[in-house]
Amino acid sequence: MKKILLASTALVLSAGIANAQAVSITGEGRMGIQYDSMGFISPVTGLSSNGGSNYRIENRLTLNFNVAVEADHGLSFGAFTRARMQMGGGAAAVFAANQTGVFSGSRVWVEANGLRLTFGNQDGAIQTAGVAMGYFGGCAVGYEGGQQCGDSAGLLSVSHLNISTGAAGGQRAQLTYTMGDMRFALSHDRGGATEIGIRGTFDAFTVALGWSNNSGSATWVAAPAPAGPYAPIAALGGARPTGTLALSGRYNGGSWTVGALVARVTTSAAAPNNSFTNYSVSASAALGGGNLYGYVGRAWGNGTYGLNYGYGLGGGATLMVGAERTGGTANLTTASVGVAFTF
Repeated sequence: MKKILLASTALVLSAGIANAQAVSITGEGRMGIQYDSMGFISPVTGLSSNGGSNYRIENRLTLNFNVAVEADHGLSFGAFTRARMQMGGGAAAVFAANQTGVFSGSRVWVEANGLRLTFGNQDGAIQTAGVAMGYFGGCAVGYEGGQQCGDSAGLLSVSHLNISTGAAGGQRAQLTYTMGDMRFALSHDRGGATEIGIRGTFDAFTVALGWSNNSGSATWVAAPAPAGPYAPIAALGGARPTGTLALSGRYNGGSWTVGALVARVTTSAAAPNNSFTNYSVSASAALGGGNLYGYVGRAWGNGTYGLNYGYGLGGGATLMVGAERTGGTANLTTASVGVAFTF
């Protein structure tokens, strides 16, 4: 009997070790100083989270939990969730850290021969395959990956988004197919929008097309407000997007790149706010051992531009300093200097 118990224990332990080999942890840490010309707003309360101050010291730790399992019949399964400990999750308070630690919703997928079906918390088809560069075409200014993301031409306000902290949004499914340098994606929210993305790379050129019917999209709320999603401009408070078409391209010259993104968005608002043509033109170049990036564009009727310089410190760490400006009715300037590292 003792031998049977020992054998059973060994079997359980070996199975646990084998399963543990399918789990990996990656992540990112960051720290820096941020500036906002309008003062910082809590994403939870919609009120000032820094006593009306225009700058704050910020830090964040992200742990990504990845699961991969190889099954029979050419099938592989995977899953993902994220734990994030960051600033800004608590009640408004003067100079408070407001530190919170929150898990994201999960996603699970099955894949075979380049075809993947994913259920759960994830970016949709526009980000997966409908843009030629960056996160939704941009978010490349600052160590935090964009305070304004003016180079994304407004796509963040009209697309399926992964929720990095807290509960996920609606029931979302996405089908992707990768064949060489081509990728196709189709995502759908139950009772909500459908997105399509197509991206291909041909030598040094990458081109992409993204589309959404924005069906069932939530109504924008004029910020600051205790509940989102925030309107990209005040004039769109109470309206919602009704359709999005994005076209983008990028040329990789090795030590330099140039890219362009155009997004046509229709809304439920009355004219002249019922349609917008947003765009951004971006470029980067190796300079002084680092990388210089800049963009100019227009989003929701306002001019945008930004500049960033990043310098690699080794070990996956990068020092960055960047600033963005949106003019017109937005009249917002943001800037930051900090370090981000991945592991």
